[in-house]
This record gives sequence, structure tokens and C-alpha cells, in this order.
Amino acid sequence: MKLLGAAAPAFAFGTRASAFELKGFKTPGTVDRYIDPLPIPKRLVPVANHAKATQYRVRMMEFERQMHSQLPPTRLWGYEGQCPGPVIEAFRGKTVEVRWENRLPKQHLFKVDTKIHGAMAPAPAVRAVPHVHGARTYSGSDGLPEDWLVPGQSADYEYPNEQRAAGLWYHDHAMGITRLNVYAGLTGFYLLRDDEELALKLPAGEFEVPLLLQDRTLADDGRLMYVPTLEDGTKLPPGVWGPECFGELPVVNGAIFPRMDVEPGQYRFRVVNGANARFFHLYLNLAAHPTDVPNLVRFHQIGSDGGLLSKPVAMEKLLLGPGERADLIVDFTGLAGKTVTLSNSASVPFPGWDMMVALHAPLSELMQFRVGLPSTRKGQEYSFPAQPPVARLEAAKAVLSRDFVLTERVDDTGRSLGVRINDKGYDDPVTETPTLGTMERWRFINMTDDAHPMHLHLVQFQVLERQGFDYGAFLHGGELELVGTPRPPAEHEAGWKDTAVVTPKEVLTMLVPFDGYTGRYVFHCHMLEHEDNDMMRPFQVVAAK
Repeated sequence: MKLLGAAAPAFAFGTRASAFELKGFKTPGTVDRYIDPLPIPKRLVPVANHAKATQYRVRMMEFERQMHSQLPPTRLWGYEGQCPGPVIEAFRGKTVEVRWENRLPKQHLFKVDTKIHGAMAPAPAVRAVPHVHGARTYSGSDGLPEDWLVPGQSADYEYPNEQRAAGLWYHDHAMGITRLNVYAGLTGFYLLRDDEELALKLPAGEFEVPLLLQDRTLADDGRLMYVPTLEDGTKLPPGVWGPECFGELPVVNGAIFPRMDVEPGQYRFRVVNGANARFFHLYLNLAAHPTDVPNLVRFHQIGSDGGLLSKPVAMEKLLLGPGERADLIVDFTGLAGKTVTLSNSASVPFPGWDMMVALHAPLSELMQFRVGLPSTRKGQEYSFPAQPPVARLEAAKAVLSRDFVLTERVDDTGRSLGVRINDKGYDDPVTETPTLGTMERWRFINMTDDAHPMHLHLVQFQVLERQGFDYGAFLHGGELELVGTPRPPAEHEAGWKDTAVVTPKEVLTMLVPFDGYTGRYVFHCHMLEHEDNDMMRPFQVVAAK
């Protein structure tokens, strides 16, 4: 009976697939790779541009688009009918004002789990609130998860842009359904520039390319499928929260297995890990097949979440957790006629150290660069100029230290009931009230089996160190006993960050200057399934007395 029950849906699914194949479409698992060009998001055009502010209008909309030329159109959500949304380009010191309009339909693309916090009745299924990730802005314009808009509503947000040039991004942040709204497509780029960055004369125009890395699962008819799982890989039915969601296909700038034709010269890539839960360990590979011995192309990282590093860092591999960004220079000079594959070797889930077998198929290839275009930049050879140094914060100047213990609640069968910070949920009273203009030391102590990318709103911080601790002693109520040698941040992590990964059984220590504004903000894990249930806490920045 089990076999018959399992076979029936497969038979129906196969029949439907055949109908689409007759129309010239393939199934998602059989599409040809690297035949579609990489989509490049366009710059958003302002509705008004005054001396002190640039004004934009951004609508959240439902639309249909082919994510691959061999697949039927997919129904998606996006900003201005695009996924990713249009690039908002801003300049330091000039305010950006955005009217965000919710033009979404009244029915969600996915079934909502109404048992988790924030999604319970009477909250409507369709609601959204935009958050510019990495922006230092007023509390009322931050995109707090409870400030959601329903279809037909709009809100005016103001972004002062009083911070260093950086590659930021915007995405939905609605309470209890962030994972669903972002998966549906509500993401976009926000590139903040300043005079320091422009003076470096980095690759620009068509040679500066935003790359949004995600993963998605599609049905044979093109429908977007949100399929959460338990930690053991068990798939859950629609409308049931799960601690993980890993798509079966790589998606870059909204396209499946795209390619980009490039010149044999230097390019600047503004990379965002926009996946719900997947980590990417990126490398550029000249090998023809993912199973071949890798032949790596070295690249340079020049910036992280909060802007430029003190100097370019030569790299062969780069790990990005969800929410993290990297500003990269890739030089294709000398590679004319060759193909370079953007590849990934991150475990799923990450770090996956305790798994004997893989629970999810890896996405070992994401996209390709074909070095076949004629060079248009002869005589413009690029060399790294001196970058402005990033002053390191002094730990001794922290006025307060705070500890945050990351734990996962499970039921009698071992099934996850959600992940928490200091055993508190979002609605528990605020316990962190930093004073504006001061610096604090925050320590995240990871008692779970997952690596967590911890994200703080409002601020940019610096990673101080990582260190192991005696897990057993701490678990049984003892004091936190640090073990091993503290590890300072790697060179590419030594700049300003707003998201940093804390690995299992380790302590991540960061120095956090609370500059900007007073008011309510949040910090949370940027694995969106964790954020939604209930790994997010508010904090209140208060004025000095």
C-alpha cells in the first residue's frame, strides 16, 4: 500500500510533465546549463531629485517570468515586478526617500504556518515590510518586523546614508513569514557610494556586476515550491514550519544556471548571499567538470558588509553565510577563450560536521563566465590603489559586555520547535538597552549544531575573535570556560560587518559601536527559518543621560 500510495502522485506528476514537454519545455532537473545570459538588474529611476533628497517609488508586485528558457513561466513576487528588484544607487550624505507600496495579491504564494509567532490570527497571510540590510537609519524606517503593510497600503521610509560606501541590499522582513516572502522573490540591491570609493576608480558601469546568490525548487509546471525540512532531511507538508529550506537549483540574479560573457579584463562583483538557509563556499574553477581536480582562479576581496577593507585580500575560496556580502575583483586577463565556473563546496546544512551522509544534494556549480568578448579597455590596465585604512576598535573601550546563548528547543521525538537567543522569544521584554555613542562587547555562544549568521540592525561592528568553549561544562550549568587559542578575524573579515557567522560550540565576540539613532531595532539569525521561529530579539538604543 505504501508503494502504491507513493507511486500515484509520481504518475500524476509524470503525466503533467509530459504535457509540458509537448510544449517544448523540459523538467527542472533536465535543463541545459549555461545557455541563458545572466540578468543584470537595472538602476531604479527616481521620481524626483532634490538638493537634499532623492525620491523613489517601489511597488511590491506579483508577476510571471521564466527562470530558465527551457522551463514554463514561474509566478513570483518582486519589487517593481523584478526579482531581484531594481538597484537603488545612493550617495553618502544625500538622503533617499522611498515610498514602498504593497501591490501584492491577497492570497500568498505559499501556505502560511499560523502556529508560529507573528503569523497567528488575526495577522493576514499577505503582508510585507521592506528592510535595507546594513543601513543606518531611523527606527521608523528600519523595517521592523511588526510594521508590515497589507495589500493596498504604503509607507514612506527615509534613509540618511550617513555611513561609508557599501554594498547593501533590501528584502522583506515581515514577522513570521520573512522566509516565505524572501523565497517568493522580495529582494534587491542598494549600492551606497562615497567620494573615497569613487576616487579608487574601480571597475564601473558594465564591469560592475551585482550577483544575488539563492537556491530554489520548481515543480515541472514551473511553480515555485517552498519545501522546508527537518534536520534529518525529512520534507514537511505545506504550511508547516521547518528549521531548514534548501532549494534544488542554483539561482543567480533570478536565473537558473546562467552564464555571463566577459572580456579578458577586470570586473567588480557585488556578491550577496540571499539564500534562506544555504551557505556558499565560493571558488572560481577552470576545470571542465565539478568532479575534476579543481583549477582555481585567484580573486581579490576589497570589501565586506560595511564597505572597503584596508587592503585587497587575495583569495581562492570565500565562505558567505546567508545575509553576508562581499565586494570582489576578478581579473579575467590571460583567460581569453576559457570558461570559468562559479562553484560551491559548502556542506548542506552547514557545517554538517556530525553527518555521516549528505541529507541534501549540494549545489556544486552556480553559473559560468565565458571569456570570449573582445577587450574594450586597452591601455586601461587596473592596479589596486591604496585603500583607506579601517581603524580597528579597542576592546578596552567597551563600556559593557553581553552574552547571548543560542539554543534549539526540541520535542520528545527530537523535532525542532524553534531556535532562541538566551531562551527568549521576540515578544519577551527588551533586555538590551545600549546607550547611543557607546561601544559594547557582544558574545554569541553557540550551543546548537548549526552555524548561525548573526545580523544586527542599525550598526556595523567588528569581529574581535572566535574561541572554543567547554560545551559539557556549560550545558550542565557551569561557568563559561573558554578553551583553545582565541582566533582573530581573517583578513577579509577584519573590516566592518553587520552579519557574522558563529560556528557550533564556539564563541563569537564582536565590538559594537552604537552610532546613529535612538529607538527600537532587532538582532537575529539570518537563516530565515530560524529568524521566523523565534531566533530574533529586539534592542532599544537610548540617549545618554
